Amino acid sequence: MHPMLNIAIRAVRRGGNIITQNYDTHKFIKEDVEKNKMFIKNIMYKANRTISSIIHKSYPHHIILKKNEDVFFTQNEKNTMWIINELDGKNNFIKNFPYFCISIAVVVKNRTEISVIYDPIKNDLFTAVKGQGSQLNGYRTRCSKINTLKYTTVAVNLPDKIYNETLSYFEIYKKLIQYGISFRCTGSTVLDSAYVAAGKIDCLFDFNLEPNNFIAGKLQVREAGCLISNFNGGHEHNNCHSGNITSSPKFIRLITEKIRECYLI
Repeated sequence: MHPMLNIAIRAVRRGGNIITQNYDTHKFIKEDVEKNKMFIKNIMYKANRTISSIIHKSYPHHIILKKNEDVFFTQNEKNTMWIINELDGKNNFIKNFPYFCISIAVVVKNRTEISVIYDPIKNDLFTAVKGQGSQLNGYRTRCSKINTLKYTTVAVNLPDKIYNETLSYFEIYKKLIQYGISFRCTGSTVLDSAYVAAGKIDCLFDFNLEPNNFIAGKLQVREAGCLISNFNGGHEHNNCHSGNITSSPKFIRLITEKIRECYLI
């Protein structure tokens, strides 16, 4: 096993222990928004500190970033960076909906080399090493081979705010439902990407994503044979308010054809 992957796995499992230990305790908190925010903030701080200490112990000279820190500002050919998302799916956690995860991405010389996504509730560990494929609990994963729109499951990451592009995407969703697609808005896009890589979800529609938030998921899906495309079938958008599609090459061709037919972007 790659030594940095081994450390990343150890770190997410320790961070996951902190998350799960606090999963049921907050149900006693009344519906107080400020208390919930403080509760989540403290848990994430403890998880991040635990994960960071494990990484620093083995790699004291590496840079550790949180998901909302600017990876491009610190990036250069000599830096090795660990990007931590200690809890993706905070609203699910607050509501005791067991769909959230922890992720770590390791960027070496401007390339994402290692990705670990951990679901602490189900104890599912998704890993990927660049050029070596993706795995779920030690077994190789591949994206879905579905070649029809009917009975397809598509995860959707809806935006926090309404942008000009958003209205056109809502029209696309309405049209695609007519072809038999089943949409899911789960609340954790990082875990959605891991499910796409494992073939559990056929496709992911995402927008309103910060680049660091999806960096671990990108390696997972690409190592599982997926492509990331914009809604026209071209290269992915780097603008976080523009939409991307993540799925198998065949399915992307199929669904972008239908999108062009039902709505002109």
